[in-house]
Amino acid sequence: MNIQIRKMDLSDIPYVYQQEIKIFGKSLGEKTLYNEIMYNDMSRYFIALREGKRVGYIGCWLTLPNAEILNLFIEDRYRNQGYGTLLVKRVIEICRSEHIENITLEVRPSNTPAVELYKKLGFSAVTTRKQYYEDGEDALVMMYSIGVRI
Repeated sequence: MNIQIRKMDLSDIPYVYQQEIKIFGKSLGEKTLYNEIMYNDMSRYFIALREGKRVGYIGCWLTLPNAEILNLFIEDRYRNQGYGTLLVKRVIEICRSEHIENITLEVRPSNTPAVELYKKLGFSAVTTRKQYYEDGEDALVMMYSIGVRI
Protein backbone atom coordinates (compact mmCIF):
# COMPACT_ATOMS: atom_id res chain seq x y z
CA MET A 1 0.00 0.00 0.00
CA ASN A 2 1.35 3.42 -0.96
CA ILE A 3 1.20 5.76 2.08
CA GLN A 4 2.57 9.26 1.85
CA ILE A 5 2.78 12.25 4.19
CA ARG A 6 3.28 15.57 2.43
CA LYS A 7 3.11 19.25 3.21
CA MET A 8 -0.43 20.61 2.86
CA ASP A 9 -0.97 22.95 -0.08
CA LEU A 10 -3.79 25.20 -1.29
CA SER A 11 -5.48 22.36 -3.18
CA ASP A 12 -6.07 20.61 0.16
CA ILE A 13 -8.09 23.42 1.76
CA PRO A 14 -11.58 22.36 0.57
CA TYR A 15 -10.94 18.78 1.73
CA VAL A 16 -9.67 19.85 5.16
CA TYR A 17 -12.52 22.32 5.60
CA GLN A 18 -15.19 19.74 4.73
CA GLN A 19 -13.65 17.05 6.93
CA GLU A 20 -13.28 19.41 9.90
CA ILE A 21 -16.98 20.28 9.65
CA LYS A 22 -17.90 16.59 9.38
CA ILE A 23 -15.63 15.40 12.22
CA PHE A 24 -15.47 18.36 14.62
CA GLY A 25 -18.72 20.15 13.75
CA LYS A 26 -16.71 23.29 12.98
CA SER A 27 -13.63 24.35 11.08
CA LEU A 28 -10.80 26.83 11.23
CA GLY A 29 -12.37 28.09 7.99
CA GLU A 30 -11.09 28.16 4.46
CA LYS A 31 -9.73 31.71 4.75
CA THR A 32 -7.86 30.86 7.97
CA LEU A 33 -6.43 27.69 6.42
CA TYR A 34 -5.32 29.72 3.38
CA ASN A 35 -3.64 32.30 5.61
CA GLU A 36 -1.98 29.58 7.69
CA ILE A 37 -0.42 28.01 4.60
CA MET A 38 0.49 31.21 2.78
CA TYR A 39 1.49 33.67 5.48
CA ASN A 40 2.04 32.07 8.89
CA ASP A 41 5.73 31.19 9.28
CA MET A 42 4.94 29.33 12.51
CA SER A 43 2.45 26.92 10.94
CA ARG A 44 3.16 23.45 9.61
CA TYR A 45 0.34 21.42 8.05
CA PHE A 46 0.60 17.93 6.60
CA ILE A 47 -1.74 15.66 4.65
CA ALA A 48 -1.79 11.86 4.83
CA LEU A 49 -2.39 10.12 1.51
CA ARG A 50 -3.28 6.52 0.76
CA GLU A 51 -2.81 5.55 -2.89
CA GLY A 52 -2.81 9.29 -3.67
CA LYS A 53 -6.15 9.92 -1.88
CA ARG A 54 -6.34 12.24 1.13
CA VAL A 55 -7.23 10.42 4.36
CA GLY A 56 -6.31 12.91 7.11
CA TYR A 57 -4.25 15.85 8.21
CA ILE A 58 -2.38 17.48 11.09
CA GLY A 59 -1.66 21.12 11.80
CA CYS A 60 0.75 22.63 14.29
CA TRP A 61 2.42 25.87 15.26
CA LEU A 62 6.12 26.11 16.03
CA THR A 63 6.28 28.82 18.68
CA LEU A 64 9.94 28.51 19.66
CA PRO A 65 11.02 26.91 21.91
CA ASN A 66 7.71 25.01 21.96
CA ALA A 67 5.14 23.74 19.49
CA GLU A 68 1.43 23.06 19.65
CA ILE A 69 -0.58 20.53 17.68
CA LEU A 70 -3.73 22.39 16.67
CA ASN A 71 -5.77 19.74 14.85
CA LEU A 72 -5.48 16.15 13.77
CA PHE A 73 -8.04 14.03 12.00
CA ILE A 74 -8.21 10.79 10.12
CA GLU A 75 -11.35 9.92 8.17
CA ASP A 76 -13.45 7.30 9.98
CA ARG A 77 -12.82 4.48 7.51
CA TYR A 78 -9.04 4.92 7.74
CA ARG A 79 -8.69 5.08 11.53
CA ASN A 80 -6.57 2.53 13.41
CA GLN A 81 -4.40 1.97 10.34
CA GLY A 82 -1.37 4.02 11.41
CA TYR A 83 -2.08 7.31 9.63
CA GLY A 84 -2.44 9.32 12.85
CA THR A 85 0.82 7.83 14.13
CA LEU A 86 2.62 8.79 10.92
CA LEU A 87 1.29 12.36 11.03
CA VAL A 88 2.25 12.89 14.69
CA LYS A 89 5.68 11.36 14.06
CA ARG A 90 6.19 13.80 11.16
CA VAL A 91 5.44 16.71 13.50
CA ILE A 92 7.87 15.32 16.11
CA GLU A 93 10.52 14.95 13.39
CA ILE A 94 10.00 18.55 12.20
CA CYS A 95 10.09 19.82 15.78
CA ARG A 96 13.37 17.99 16.46
CA SER A 97 14.93 19.56 13.36
CA GLU A 98 13.72 23.02 14.48
CA HIS A 99 15.14 22.53 18.03
CA ILE A 100 11.71 22.56 19.68
CA GLU A 101 11.76 21.51 23.35
CA ASN A 102 8.13 20.54 23.99
CA ILE A 103 5.02 19.80 21.95
CA THR A 104 1.62 20.36 23.57
CA LEU A 105 -1.94 19.69 22.51
CA GLU A 106 -5.47 19.68 23.91
CA VAL A 107 -7.70 16.64 23.54
CA ARG A 108 -11.10 15.68 24.84
CA PRO A 109 -10.71 13.12 27.66
CA SER A 110 -13.73 11.35 26.09
CA ASN A 111 -11.73 10.86 22.85
CA THR A 112 -10.10 7.69 24.15
CA PRO A 113 -8.57 6.61 20.80
CA ALA A 114 -6.78 9.96 20.46
CA VAL A 115 -5.62 9.98 24.09
CA GLU A 116 -4.26 6.44 23.68
CA LEU A 117 -2.50 7.37 20.42
CA TYR A 118 -0.75 10.31 22.06
CA LYS A 119 0.26 8.22 25.10
CA LYS A 120 1.63 5.49 22.81
CA LEU A 121 3.78 8.12 21.07
CA GLY A 122 5.19 9.45 24.35
CA PHE A 123 2.85 12.29 25.29
CA SER A 124 1.95 12.69 28.97
CA ALA A 125 -1.09 14.36 30.51
CA VAL A 126 0.09 17.51 32.31
CA THR A 127 -3.07 19.40 33.27
CA THR A 128 -6.75 19.91 32.56
CA ARG A 129 -8.40 23.00 31.12
CA LYS A 130 -11.82 23.18 32.70
CA GLN A 131 -14.83 23.60 30.38
CA TYR A 132 -12.50 24.20 27.42
CA TYR A 133 -14.85 23.00 24.69
CA GLU A 134 -18.09 24.73 23.68
CA ASP A 135 -20.16 21.87 25.11
CA GLY A 136 -18.49 22.31 28.51
CA GLU A 137 -16.18 19.29 28.31
CA ASP A 138 -12.74 19.77 29.84
CA ALA A 139 -9.60 19.50 27.73
CA LEU A 140 -6.75 17.24 28.68
CA VAL A 141 -3.45 19.03 28.01
CA MET A 142 -0.77 16.61 26.90
CA MET A 143 2.93 17.25 26.32
CA TYR A 144 5.77 15.53 24.51
CA SER A 145 9.24 16.53 25.71
CA ILE A 146 11.92 16.47 23.06
CA GLY A 147 14.50 18.02 25.34
CA VAL A 148 17.35 20.30 24.49
CA ARG A 149 20.32 18.99 22.55
CA ILE A 150 23.68 20.29 23.71
